[in-house]
Amino acid sequence: MKTSNGSPRHRARRTRADRRAQLLAAFDRSGLSAAAFTRQHGLNYTTFCGWRQRRAAAKPSPGFVQVELPAPAALDELVIELNARARMRITAASQIELAACLLQRLNPTASC
Repeated sequence: MKTSNGSPRHRARRTRADRRAQLLAAFDRSGLSAAAFTRQHGLNYTTFCGWRQRRAAAKPSPGFVQVELPAPAALDELVIELNARARMRITAASQIELAACLLQRLNPTASC
């Protein structure tokens, strides 16, 4: 393929998915801006931003998971993190059913 001025046009090589994941993880740990990171690693800035956007869009939203609770007599305290700012602390076995009802109300689409 040639450009409008007649010179050959080189197509960039695709980066494998595992290599993209490694680079994105390195970026997350680096503390660098995206521009500085791409310069340091010889990456195209726009391409790198596309990788980051696709990764953000693909991340599943946090959901509820089933957990096995200890026997009621062994329950000292159970803390359930609802999000970064909200947590539920259960200190007695009698609170478990109430907590389960609350969690179902918060996420009515989840099945038990």
